[in-house]
This record gives sequence, structure tokens and C-alpha cells, in this order.
Amino acid sequence: MKKYIAIIAVTASMLALNSCKKVLETEPFDKISEDVVWSTKANAETFIFSTYSIMGAYQGGQATDLRTANIMASGDGSWSNASPFVSESITRANDYGFNNWGAVRRCNLIIKKVAESPGISDADKKALIAEGKFLRAMSYYNIARTTGRIVWIDKVLTPDDELKLPSTANPTESYGFIIKDLEDAIVDLPTIKIAGRANKYVAASFLTEVCLQALAYKNYPAAPNVNASDPLLQKVIDNANLVINTGGYSLEADYGGMFNETKKTSPEIIFGIYRLAANTTVDGTPMQTMVPNLNNDRISRNGGSLFTNQNIFEAWGTNFPTQNFTDDYLTIDKANPTLAVAWNKTSQYLANVDESATVPSTGTGHNVIPRNTGETTIKSGRIIPGSTETIWSLANQNRDARWKATIWSDSTERIYGEQLTTTLHGNADRWMRITGIAPNPYVTLTNMYWKKGLYTNVNPRPYVGVPTDYHYVAMRLGRVYLNLAEAFLLKGDLANAVLNLNKTRVTHGQLPVSQATTMANAWTDYKRERRVDLVMENDFYYSLLRWGRYGGDANDGLASGKKIANLTEVMRVMDVSKDRKSFVTTTGPFGGFPYNNRQFDETRRYLLPIAQSYIDNNSKFGPQNPGW
Repeated sequence: MKKYIAIIAVTASMLALNSCKKVLETEPFDKISEDVVWSTKANAETFIFSTYSIMGAYQGGQATDLRTANIMASGDGSWSNASPFVSESITRANDYGFNNWGAVRRCNLIIKKVAESPGISDADKKALIAEGKFLRAMSYYNIARTTGRIVWIDKVLTPDDELKLPSTANPTESYGFIIKDLEDAIVDLPTIKIAGRANKYVAASFLTEVCLQALAYKNYPAAPNVNASDPLLQKVIDNANLVINTGGYSLEADYGGMFNETKKTSPEIIFGIYRLAANTTVDGTPMQTMVPNLNNDRISRNGGSLFTNQNIFEAWGTNFPTQNFTDDYLTIDKANPTLAVAWNKTSQYLANVDESATVPSTGTGHNVIPRNTGETTIKSGRIIPGSTETIWSLANQNRDARWKATIWSDSTERIYGEQLTTTLHGNADRWMRITGIAPNPYVTLTNMYWKKGLYTNVNPRPYVGVPTDYHYVAMRLGRVYLNLAEAFLLKGDLANAVLNLNKTRVTHGQLPVSQATTMANAWTDYKRERRVDLVMENDFYYSLLRWGRYGGDANDGLASGKKIANLTEVMRVMDVSKDRKSFVTTTGPFGGFPYNNRQFDETRRYLLPIAQSYIDNNSKFGPQNPGW
């Protein structure tokens, strides 16, 4: 049974008040002395708990998925975060993270002051110092995966110290420090599970991913020349096996429940970030930009079915799943149930859809799909005469179970008592926005919305200012299995790679096993599996960069450091007719945003710049990253 720690700030405050009560009765009321903070384990933990804000960098939600073809953003912060990456408008003046020195100082204080404390036992000192090293490593890893280089500080600096310190020379040096901290932490961290707090297996799990990233950035900007015998791969395998074989975690059958209130302490979750309603509201969570803003007046004018409660959905939906992404949810083939293929490649699709049929663009019939100005048709089709199938049945039945757990699409299960319809003339489709019926930016661009991460018990509704618990899944067992599969792919061990990628594919996706018999096919299946299993978990962007650095089968046969298809491909949207018998897939500048002209400059974008202002103030932080 897991112990449970909720929002760190609340926990730390309560513990501080309780453990320091006698001190506060006799000493000044406006501060707590340093000696008191480090006098006992309980007091030291109040400082440690508040240092866990470092882990906010590993929260999910739209996060870095906005930089990929998983999400189409519009309006407010969603597009402003995506735009520099879509349009390649980042400059060296931009600061995407380099100065983590305040956080590192807190970690170094933990390590130093705990070691010096006369009131903390030696056994507790080991565990708390290990926790400080874990947090220091995680603070630096967030910088290293972005800019490659860090300013390594492993002591509490004083005014007498040299403060103009150098950055590391390259990513390999950076990762060497991070890996050492994590390995030290694994030795002395306890095995006890407290939700929201590090243990031995949390550190080992993150180390599996750090080692993969470190391997990809060897020799940067030259190719990493991955060798199957590289010690980093063995570290991935050993630490993954430590977690899998002795951690006591298990894969969760209820995939969607891990990301809402129903399974928030699932035995699959290795590290979660937990928020309490006492100081969290909907607008402080990803839910605010997932849920649309709709009412019955607009729905009626669009010809859609009305809501029972017309005020239930009034949030600020500004990021939406793309067809590019959802096409990766495989469907079990009815003619051969041992196969899972793209929904529009199944035998049932091929037998029932005529892609040469004309889909009318004008008129009032329920078979009409208009074409929006500026958009280009990629593919269209219509159910053949006499068939009882619909586009809905072909796209939903026998599909990867994560499809319905992750995507809120046409006529899926009711949420908050309401069912969305996103065909033409539905109650939540993109044409409400195109025609001006829904003149705000808070209606889908893609005919889909996110469901993963949407709590279903927010009372009275998901709306700005409404208090709610919330949590993020930063590390889980499925991710460890996928890291292990990647290590085996890099070692050329096809059998073990497929064995481990099938863990999530079968348990979460409820799909038949991958039948990959070549390394190229195994990489394809693995990359797809990682994408659909870890979407909205702040992973895919960094994985794409890592695979691009590997090159070869990991990046569609291209050499290391070349273009990454996912970061340049045009975005796609699929419209479905009111009768659900026809579809049209298009591309274009959806919502006025250049999603048909996405950019990725491979000469510089594998790392972001160190903000030039830092280098101007301290030349030892230089030189600037290549290309910036």
C-alpha cells in the first residue's frame, strides 16, 4: 500500500508548523533559524519537500508535445508556446532554461546541512543526502536535454567563492555529472513508496531515460556512433530490470484511469506530482485548455444535438489532437485478428470504402463535406452502396484501447453527462469555428479534443476558478519498459526489443503483439508505441530528437542529425459527413496558423541556445551552441 504525499507546499507548511511549534513559541515569529530547519529529520524534510518544485519540469499536459505533430494549438499560450518551433523563429536571445542555480543551491544545502546536522541519524542522513542528489540531478537533466551544457555546482557557494563559473564543455560532460548523482542516489535512497517522493526505483527509472539521452548526444554535434557494447546501454538495462524485478510495480489495465481521479495512485505510477484542491483550480491544470467553450445557441445554429446542461463546457480549449497523431492508434483486422494495422489499412476498411468516389462539397444533404478556403484535400472516400459500415465504425471498433482513453471524439462515451458529436453539423465540430458560429478560439481545429488527463469529478464543472485535485504522471512502469525496449534496439537485440515494446501494446492497447521481424520494422512499431502510450507526458519531443541523433532506422533511414519528419510534416484534419458515410482529409493553415509549413533547422535545433545574455555576462558560459 502506497503512502501518499499531496501538494508539497501544503505538506511542508503543516509539518513545519507541527515540528517547530515549541520553537515558534519562544523565538521570533517572522522567521525560522537555519539551525532549527536542520535540527531534525522532520524539520529538514519541510525544506526538502518544497525543493520538489524541481519536478514541475516533468509535468505532462500539452508541454513539449506542442512542438510536435501531436498537437494543433490555437489562441492564448498554446500557440505562443508552439509558434517559435513551428515557424523556426527561435533566436539566441530566447531563454529556454539554463539558470537553475537557485534550485541547485537548495539541493546543495540539503546535502551539506544534513551531513552536518547533529540531530539526524546516520541512516537518515544517507537517505536525505541521496534525495538531495536525486533532485540536483533532475534539475540539471532538464537543462541538459534542452541546451546540452550546464553550470555544474556541487557545493554551497559563498561570496568568497569564484562565482563566474564555466559551463560544461559538451553534453557528455553534463550527463556524466547527472548520471553520477543518480547512481549515488540509487545506492542510498529507501525502497519505501510515498507518492510524490523519490525512492530507489524512482531514481533508477529516470536514470534509464537519462542514459538514452546521454548516448544520443555523445560527440555532439557530430554523430554519436552508437555502439552495441556502450556501457550506457547496460546501465539502462540493469536499472530497468531493477525496477521491473524488485520495485513491486505493475502495468495498469485501466490506462485512462492513471491520468484522472480513478487511478491516481495506480501501481504503475512510479513518480507522480500531486496537487490538492486546497490550492489548485481548473485553470491551473491542463484541463482548462482541453475542454471547449460551447452553448446551445451556437449548437442549434450549427444543426447539432443540444446539451442537457448548456453551461457545462465553458473552458478555454486551445490545443487539440491531430489526425497525424491519432492515425497511429492501430485497429485489429477483422479478417486476421492477429494483425493490428492503421484503421484505414484494415481489410474492413478496404472492403467498405471507395476512395475514388466523389464527396460533394456543396448542397444541404447529410453526405456533403464543404471545403474550406486555403485548404488542400489529401484524401477522401465514401462507404460503398449497400454496406452497413460507417466511417465511425471503421475508425472506432476494434481499435487500440488507448484511443478512447486519450481522445474525446465523435460520439464517444459521455463526459459530464454530455456526448460530443464532431461530424459536420455536430455540436462540437471545427466548422462551428470556420463559419463563425463559435467566434471564439476555444473550439477544436481538428474535430477532436483531449480526454487523457481530464478529471471526470470536477464539481460543478471544469471551469476557471473551480477547485480540484490534480496529478501528473512523470514516470511509470510502462515508460521503463519502453526505455528498455529502446536499449535492446540499440544493441541490435530484436527479440528482447519486441518483447518489451509489447508490454504496453498488449496491456494498455489491448492489441495483438508486434510481429516485427526486422530491425527497421521493430523501430517503426516501437516509435509508434512510445508515441501513443506517452502522449501528453512530456516525452515525445525529446524522443524525436534522440532518435534523430541516432539516425538510421531510428529516424526513417536518415543519417544522424538530419531532418525529423514529424517536426516538418504538414498537419492533417479529417472531416466526416453528417451521415458518417463520407470523409475528407485536408491540410492547410488551420485557424490561420502555418501548420502546412512547419520548419525544423537540423543544423541547430537538436539543442536550443544558451540565452546570449548569460554568455555576455560571463564568457565562461560560452561558446554558444552550434548554429546559434
